[in-house]
Amino acid sequence: MAEPKFVTIMLIPDGTESRKGFRIRQWLLKLIIGSIVAILVGIVLFFAFYGQVLTRAAMADQLKKENEQLLRYQYKVQLLQENLLQTREIVERLIDMAGIDYEFPQFPDDSSLFASLDDSRSAVLPRGLFDNLTLPSGLPIQGFISQDFEVADNSRYHPGIDIACAEGTPVLATAAGEVVYAAFDSTYGYMVVVQHNDSVMTLYGHNKELLVEPGNKVLAGSRVALSGSTGKSTAPHLHYEIRVNDEPIDPMDSPYDQKIQQ
Repeated sequence: MAEPKFVTIMLIPDGTESRKGFRIRQWLLKLIIGSIVAILVGIVLFFAFYGQVLTRAAMADQLKKENEQLLRYQYKVQLLQENLLQTREIVERLIDMAGIDYEFPQFPDDSSLFASLDDSRSAVLPRGLFDNLTLPSGLPIQGFISQDFEVADNSRYHPGIDIACAEGTPVLATAAGEVVYAAFDSTYGYMVVVQHNDSVMTLYGHNKELLVEPGNKVLAGSRVALSGSTGKSTAPHLHYEIRVNDEPIDPMDSPYDQKIQQ
């Protein structure tokens, strides 16, 4: 039996006996159905990958800004190096005229400088996949530890860690919670304090700009500030503290999460 070339579609309004129908070629009906399915699949895929596209676009924009900033820093360093060499040449002439026997030390080469950087302790403490998002885990920023946690009985008491980083680096909340303080402090400059539960809070100090206000709810990994060098600070860095029952604990101490849960 030959396959029918047409398909009849009937439209029967509810509550009436009148009928309306029209014929459509079978291949055209298949084409319409296939197009609708393709459009629906395209919509699903679009929304599935839209978030990734936005994230990559934001990362590309951030990398572009960082690259431009690095180029400006490179230009400044080159100018400083040229000025230093000129100043050194003038001082050497004055020393020679004064008859002083002194020889300036040579500048270290790039390999020596990079080797010294490799000796610095990087701020790496990633959040575990199954960590409780309401308890602090990981670190709020990438960089290098410029000052460690010092216990209260030490003359160099320091209740948190300092992470050296470029000014304007996003500071991320290490756990979900509520912002209880976001203002200028005479010591920590522009500071954010997030309360995670009745006993645990985190502190983020010396920021350039605050991105939250008191009463805001924040998620783990959300931006709360941009790093800076405000307050009592000599260089751009982030001061990070974890306090349990208002007692500071070392964020780099691996079993600190046990203290939080106690």
